[in-house]
Amino acid sequence: MAVDLEQMMLLLQKRYDSLKKVDELTDELQSAFARHDEVSASLLLDIRAEEIAEVDNCYGRIWDLARAGGRDAQEVKRLMQSDPSAASVTDCWEENKIFEVRRKTVRLLEQLQDKDRRMNLSAGGERSYYKTKVKDYLQGTL
Repeated sequence: MAVDLEQMMLLLQKRYDSLKKVDELTDELQSAFARHDEVSASLLLDIRAEEIAEVDNCYGRIWDLARAGGRDAQEVKRLMQSDPSAASVTDCWEENKIFEVRRKTVRLLEQLQDKDRRMNLSAGGERSYYKTKVKDYLQGTL
């Protein structure tokens, strides 16, 4: 049985769409923090956590496609773990779409990480996770 590339492609797109929602919720969360609106921030954090769980669910379902092992597992691993920016165009439309969605996802995740870092530094001040890590790094304890 071959890997269902169409199903994999759809799950990756759904994962990307959920990450876009997380990105939008992150923007709203930053705004709530700026307004010192704790009620909205709490609600947004809950909704954001649900979307992140959906991202994880999609990722898990993709790996379920490889559950049979053998060549299927190797194919899913190749499609999911190879560098999407280095992937060459193939004759397979689904594979090309998989790598395209993965490239967009990598860019989006980098943006989200940057937003989260800035939001954490802003909200946490001296208690910020990132502030502590930078301080540890500069002191040579990291």
